[in-house]
Amino acid sequence: MKRLMILMLALALLCAGCGERGHGEVETEEYPVCFVTREETAEGGDGGIASKSVVDWEYHALPPGQRALDGLIRTLLAGPEGEGLASPFPRGTSLRGWRQENGVVTLDLSEAYGGLSGVELTLADACIVLTLCRLEDVEAVYLTVDGRPRPFRDQVLTPADFLLEEGEPGEREVEAALWFPAGEELGREERTLRLAAGDRIEVALLQELLSGPESGELDRACPEGTVLRSLSLDGDRAVVNLSARFLEGEEAPLRLWAVVQTLEGVIPGVRVQFQVEGLALEEYGGVKLGQGLKVEREEQ
Repeated sequence: MKRLMILMLALALLCAGCGERGHGEVETEEYPVCFVTREETAEGGDGGIASKSVVDWEYHALPPGQRALDGLIRTLLAGPEGEGLASPFPRGTSLRGWRQENGVVTLDLSEAYGGLSGVELTLADACIVLTLCRLEDVEAVYLTVDGRPRPFRDQVLTPADFLLEEGEPGEREVEAALWFPAGEELGREERTLRLAAGDRIEVALLQELLSGPESGELDRACPEGTVLRSLSLDGDRAVVNLSARFLEGEEAPLRLWAVVQTLEGVIPGVRVQFQVEGLALEEYGGVKLGQGLKVEREEQ
């Protein structure tokens, strides 16, 4: 079993910084740059081996005259110099560009970075954010891939997203409800989700919904093999983009309402618009979808 462990770097990173200087010497500033180290440890009664991934750092002095932010980005992508550390980035990851505005650095990386997922993606994001937010004028980082927002991590990240005070570092458990067809109505199923730092609960919920119910009394919300292509949010409006498999079989409106009701649990008042392979779904099973679907609340 692969587990994620991100060290509590806040104090160390805040206190780390300049190399020692004597009176009259030229100032040379050193910066902690984060990479990963992996250890294999025995775990569990079956004697299995677990891989523990840890964020650690090494110090780098940037060339004189090089802007700190640009130098740190390029140092990250170049990889570590010391033994025992490894780059969290896939081979072929390169910098396409960056800009800084109001304390937020927008960093655009090449397509190779988009191949990361799960724990590996969280580790890579953590190394970037914890390194760049060491600078006084950087408060947060927004990552894009090949000039486009990341489908399931379209968010501004701060060190607080990766540094937890207690529990499993970098992970949290969330209790949530999923809604599945049960005859002619929807039935509720409780589910415990384990979210890594940076994971979006609404994305995790829909992926769980598409995996199907655990109870034999409930039916699948969507045909087996349906994939969530993307989920974008703008206020109380959500655009859910599903794969073509969603359209297979009978056009059952409960498929739509299962998605809407599940999202309603974490985004109250959400209005959901549907797409299939990026194309807007205007009507399905006799239901008009142009304005989106919303759970109507009863007046108190």
